[in-house]
Amino acid sequence: MQDSSENSTDAGGNITPYDVVAGTHVGLVRDVNEDSYGYCVDDHHRNCFIAVADGIGGHDSGDIASKMCTRTLLIAWKKSLLWRGGTIEEMKNFLEIETANSNEAIYRLNKTFNVQHPMGTTLIAAIITPDSVVTAHAGDSRCYRLRNGILECLTEDHSFVAELIKRNIISREKSKNHPFAHIISKSIGTNLEFKSEVNVFDRKPSDRFLLCSDGVNVHLEDPQIEIIIHDASNPYEAVKNLIYASLRGGGEDNITAACVFA
Repeated sequence: MQDSSENSTDAGGNITPYDVVAGTHVGLVRDVNEDSYGYCVDDHHRNCFIAVADGIGGHDSGDIASKMCTRTLLIAWKKSLLWRGGTIEEMKNFLEIETANSNEAIYRLNKTFNVQHPMGTTLIAAIITPDSVVTAHAGDSRCYRLRNGILECLTEDHSFVAELIKRNIISREKSKNHPFAHIISKSIGTNLEFKSEVNVFDRKPSDRFLLCSDGVNVHLEDPQIEIIIHDASNPYEAVKNLIYASLRGGGEDNITAACVFA
């Protein structure tokens, strides 16, 4: 799902359709791709919106939940007119309100059909302006920034293992083999009470961004991701190589990556 025009670059720091590429792959093990992505960008507007969602594995209809989440957020974004401009506070409020609305819509659908295992989804969403990036996330989908050749994960996973790492109970090296590595502590659609984590980061010329489901970082270590994004000549090449490398790393999960080079 995407909305973009066919025009060329902008010299003022705005993101154009050529600066954003996203892709997804079902992987080598699963039969259904429960990941979804969406983005909205064109040459005539200042701000870009991107979302990547990963339906919760093992629950009913995770693919429906992730599609509902990205679709409702994109529709709300287009109605908001924030793509024309706005304050950072307005963008933070948009993400807080609309992720809560998406959560409620999925939660109500779960209640309507009284499913045994409620469907839900992780989310990483970002509004990228000429000088800032506003993110909202829930679960273990991530946003990375490559600046001056150095990769930094801007988001902190909402997961059982991430909490153990934070409390110095286990090391980051041992976390991937932990028996509860798949358990997330926050998701969209499974509980009525919900608030996404919203943060603001600065954006500088030549920064490169990656939004991804955990199908990327489960199969690739951060230094591998750093090399792939740094060496790519454009976002298409970065997305293609991230997906291929994740498949070579095992492809045990769905894989989704969205890259912004601007």
